[in-house]
Amino acid sequence: MLRRLALAFFATVALAAPALAVTPFELETGQRQLDEAVTKADPKDMLRVRAGFAALLAAEPDSPVLNYWIALCGWRALPMVTETDKEAAKKLCKESIAACDRVLAAKPKHADAIALKAGLQALSLAFNPAAAMSLGPEMTESYSKAETLEPGNARVQLLKGINTLHMPEFIGGGPAKAKLVFDRAIALADASAARDTSAGNWGRADAHLWAGICASRAGDWKTAAARFREALAIAPGHVWVSKKLLPDAEKKLAEGAAK
Repeated sequence: MLRRLALAFFATVALAAPALAVTPFELETGQRQLDEAVTKADPKDMLRVRAGFAALLAAEPDSPVLNYWIALCGWRALPMVTETDKEAAKKLCKESIAACDRVLAAKPKHADAIALKAGLQALSLAFNPAAAMSLGPEMTESYSKAETLEPGNARVQLLKGINTLHMPEFIGGGPAKAKLVFDRAIALADASAARDTSAGNWGRADAHLWAGICASRAGDWKTAAARFREALAIAPGHVWVSKKLLPDAEKKLAEGAAK
């Protein structure tokens, strides 16, 4: 399915006249293609989608929507690219943050881009841990600003929750605090999914997935397993959940029952 979408996406990109704005078909195809790459946990396909959006950007260099999706592709691929090629990941991270900056230059109150930039800054700490002292407060301020702009945005809550989970407890982070944020992200994402089924309304499976990770960090393996199953119901075949996260949680539950 992904390959068929890829052919349609890139064929459309190749045939489009340079002066034409991105079409809804091109955007929707690219978004769904990214969803499938995420489900497969395939960073190469995520980067292929990013290249497709970048090709469209040549005709609209300042397009907020294209720059946003280029940045999101980077955020999706970065953790996996970092494991295999740190220099390439560092470059990808820098370019993705720059894409967010282009969105915000055009739309300073774009809550999704504000939160996504903060999420990318968090990932950049893998290349420069010492920057945490300066970036930490900036990221916290960004999440607060994005939340104020759009309190009902599930993706903002998702990204804020991931940040909270990774923050030390003594500065307001950790699983207990993150759980409250993920619970809100899930409620908002589930409600939003009932109104908007487009690929652009991403993050619902992520909210359940990360809530499961949060529960596992707290040692609540029953809740973790339940959240992972919910994520799989939304994104069937999700490799990270089906092959790693859920089996690990079920193993922990079985070990606890055997004691």
